[in-house]
Amino acid sequence: MMVLFVCTLFSSPVIAQDNRFAHVDREAIDEIFADFEDHLPGCAVGVVDHGELIFSKGYGMANLDYGISITPDSRFMIASISKQFAAAALLMMKQEGLLDLDEDLRIYIPELPEFDEPITARQIIHHTSGLRDLFDILHLKDLGLDPTTSTVNAMALLSRQQRLNFRPNTRHMYSNSGYLLMSILSENLTGMSLNKYTQKHFFEPLGMESTHFHDDLGRIVPNRVESYRPTESGPGRFYRDNIDRVGARGLFTTIEDFAKWDANFIENRTHLENFTERMTEVGIYRNGNEHDYATGLRVNQYRKLDTVGHGGNYMGFRSSYMRFPDHQLGFIVFCNMSNINPAGFARDLADLYLMNEFSGIFEEYTGTFRNDGFAREYSLLIEEGDLYLQKGFRDKMKLIWQDDDEFSAGGWDIEFLRDRNDTITGFTVQTGRTGKVTFYKVTS
Repeated sequence: MMVLFVCTLFSSPVIAQDNRFAHVDREAIDEIFADFEDHLPGCAVGVVDHGELIFSKGYGMANLDYGISITPDSRFMIASISKQFAAAALLMMKQEGLLDLDEDLRIYIPELPEFDEPITARQIIHHTSGLRDLFDILHLKDLGLDPTTSTVNAMALLSRQQRLNFRPNTRHMYSNSGYLLMSILSENLTGMSLNKYTQKHFFEPLGMESTHFHDDLGRIVPNRVESYRPTESGPGRFYRDNIDRVGARGLFTTIEDFAKWDANFIENRTHLENFTERMTEVGIYRNGNEHDYATGLRVNQYRKLDTVGHGGNYMGFRSSYMRFPDHQLGFIVFCNMSNINPAGFARDLADLYLMNEFSGIFEEYTGTFRNDGFAREYSLLIEEGDLYLQKGFRDKMKLIWQDDDEFSAGGWDIEFLRDRNDTITGFTVQTGRTGKVTFYKVTS
C-alpha cells in the first residue's frame, strides 16, 4: 500500500461552500486518495456542482522522470471517455445534413466490407453493429499495438473482416472499431479531421483550450501526463505515444476543461442543438427494447440514483466520469497507473457528497428483522449514508447496493421483499451454506 501524499505545491483545492455539502471537507476527500505518494503516479480529481468546479486537486506524480506533480491542469489521455466527444461529432454531422444515422455506412466509407446486412452510424454509436473490436482482432493475430499505429493500417484490418459478431441491432457488444470509424467519417464528410471538427463545434465554443484529439504524434502537449504500470522494480513507463488512431480513445484534456463539458449538460454552449437530450438518448434494439448505452455514455444507476457516465482504460491511463443529472453533480477522476481504479474513487466521492441523499433513500430498509425458525434477529441501520446489517452487539456488515432492492454483504446476497403497497416486509439472505433464508420485519 502507498502512503498519503497531498499535492499542494502547484494547486490549492477548491472546497464546496454550498450548505448541502457542509459535511464535506478537504480531509475527508484527502482520505479517499490516501494511497498516493510524491514519488508514485496518482490521480487528478474534480467535482462539478451545477456547472461549477467546486473541488479540484492533484494527488501523486504526472511525470516520474522529472518529478512533476499532478495538478487540475495536468493533461491526461482519458481513454474511452473520449468516445462521447466522437459520438457528439456524428450527431453534429447529422444536424448539418451530412450524415444519415440510419443509412448503410458503406455509402460514407466504401472500404468497409459488404456484410450480410448493412451497419449504420447509429449502431456504431450504441455498440450494436456487431462489428468486431479492433483490439480483439489484433490480439487474435498476435500483433499487439506497436505495428498498427495508423488509422490506415487499422482500417486495412477491418476491411478484411467478412462477418459480423451478430445480426446488427440485436445485441450490445462493446466495439472500439465503430468509434475508430468516426474519425474516418469526419474526414470523408466534412473534409476536417475529427480533432479539427470537434475543436470547431465543441471545444472552442466551450473554451476548452487544453483539449484535443491527439492525431499528430509529433504534437507538443504542455503539462502532459505520462502513464505507468507496475513492475518488479516499481512503476514503469507504459503509454508509448505511438498510436494516432482517435475516436475510440486519444482525447487529451484536463480536469478544468472537462468540468466545462460537464457544465454543458446544464447550459448548452456548443453548436449541437438539444445537447443533453441527444447525448443521453439510449439505443433501441430492433425488437423495441432499450439498452443503457447512449452517445458514448452509459445511462445507469448508482445506489438508486440515476447516473450518466463512462470509464476509460488504455495503456496505463485510467479514467472515470460519473454524473448525477437529478442533482447536477459530476465526479471526474483521471489517473495514470494501470492498477488504479478511478471508478471506485468516483463512487467514494459520490458516497461522501450525497451522503444525506443516500440516507433518505435507505431509510425504508431500516428496522429489526427476525427468523423465528433460526431464532435469529438482525438490525438494519444507517450510518453516514450507508446501510449496515448487525446481529446483537457484533460487528456490523456494510450492505453494498447492487440493483433495486438487492444488496451484498460479506459474501451474502440480500434481497428485500415488498407487499402490494410497496412497503418493505422482510429480506432474504442467500448463502452457499444455508441457501435462501427469509427474515421478516418486526419493528421499524
